[in-house]
Amino acid sequence: MTGLRDLLVEEAGDARTYDVTDRAVRVVRRQRLTARLVPAAAALLVVAGLIGVGVRFGGGGEQDPVPVAAGLPARLTPQASPPMLPEDRGVGRAALAYLSGDDENGWVLVAADGSQYRVNGLSVYGISPDGRWLLVLRPDGSKVLRDLTGTGRHEFAAGDTSSTARWSPDSRRLVVQISNRAAATDAVVTYMVDLATGARATVPLDLARHDRVCAVRNSGVLVLCPLPESSFSGLRLADSTTGQVIRDIPSTDLGLRPTETAPADLGTPILGPDDHTLFMGVRDAATPGSNAAPAGGGQNRFLVGFDLETGRLTERYPLPDRVPAAQRPLNGGVEYGQPDERYLLGIHADGPLLLHIAPSQSDPFTAGSVSIELIARDTGTLSTVTYVSRPITLIRYPG
Repeated sequence: MTGLRDLLVEEAGDARTYDVTDRAVRVVRRQRLTARLVPAAAALLVVAGLIGVGVRFGGGGEQDPVPVAAGLPARLTPQASPPMLPEDRGVGRAALAYLSGDDENGWVLVAADGSQYRVNGLSVYGISPDGRWLLVLRPDGSKVLRDLTGTGRHEFAAGDTSSTARWSPDSRRLVVQISNRAAATDAVVTYMVDLATGARATVPLDLARHDRVCAVRNSGVLVLCPLPESSFSGLRLADSTTGQVIRDIPSTDLGLRPTETAPADLGTPILGPDDHTLFMGVRDAATPGSNAAPAGGGQNRFLVGFDLETGRLTERYPLPDRVPAAQRPLNGGVEYGQPDERYLLGIHADGPLLLHIAPSQSDPFTAGSVSIELIARDTGTLSTVTYVSRPITLIRYPG
């Protein structure tokens, strides 16, 4: 199996894993692990190989954020008892949304003007890149697409066991894939929503042969990522009207190193605002003791960008390494401390954004968001752009 397929199989094999927040919810909930679990599943990340502004674990040692990420606040703090998001009027475009505590129904929307609104009883599933559209998940599994500048809305049926949603960078298109894994055929339906007109069309993708949608371009062209059983190990581009594959990008053309495979903690592929750079995380299993291997062993971790126009790797940024997590005996087993880790949150005009989640200094077995960090595209420098106050645990960024 090639490095690219290793990278994408986990994402494409289960549609829900495209949602970085869904994965991070599981991390926040994971408070006690028994000795039968693999210790590597609970690892601390440290800032290594990156130069820039950082914070100590638990959010101490704060420095002034670097004011380079337009639209993001210098500090994100929960508002006491924010009002409900109104249904009868618009509130303006969203800057982001956050989850307070570990209650999946505790989502709060932050508008561009800084006002905050509770999204009561609903999970924020996605925000369009321009901040206009909010996609929420109801407890019954149905989804509602809401225009935050007005009252327009679209609904998607309930009763589905998994789904994905992908926006085009210009926010004109939304692709929703709905899968019922309880069905014998594992049926998957792909919808393309034109957000300018509200028109919804079914894309006739042959998903028995093709793969899952991991991005949609402004033109409507779909980017498909391979499933485990796929005979093709690269990326495919497909026409959203006919469902036909119009271009193959073999993994051998993408420029990954032979030793690079998928990391377990960076999240999903994200198409940048330029409409042609697809970002994803990789790790390089360099030989321990070699100059390429990080201190203390482990694996080098990178965020890479593929140019869909040329089919070539064009960007590569080093990321923090892993070190063993804190642990202590518990009821004859072992309790592992909350990992300190970073997720790919989104792509800002100035560079990729990472969400830094870390254990509390007073209690290493509880977690919270510490900061939003930006990787400068010209230098690869990691800088803190937003400090996050507890009890915020997760953040959803537009796109």
